[in-house]
Amino acid sequence: MIAAQAQGARRAALLIWAMLIASVSAWPFAGIGWIATTLALLPLLLPVPGFIRKAPRTLQWSSLTLAPALAFAVTELLVNSRARIPAALTLALIPAALAAIVALLRTIPRDA
Repeated sequence: MIAAQAQGARRAALLIWAMLIASVSAWPFAGIGWIATTLALLPLLLPVPGFIRKAPRTLQWSSLTLAPALAFAVTELLVNSRARIPAALTLALIPAALAAIVALLRTIPRDA
């Protein structure tokens, strides 16, 4: 049962993280500059190898990589009317990604 929960949490975390990366990758099509996109996207790519390897240490610091995307998404939502939909999608995915990371961390044994 615990293994099934861990596998489900891992799948959900990977899916939500991939959706978040895709959301940020679509920003240039909505008029958000490529510099802001790059600065928000690169930190999101850092924990992906650790997610795949199921590294607990990666999961512990991966939530920090959400900060640049959060800052840029809030700014674009308030300032850029063309970018409101992609920024809102990103803002919806960021708490989901954080919740998925916490759920996945809770399924990992403490001695790992």
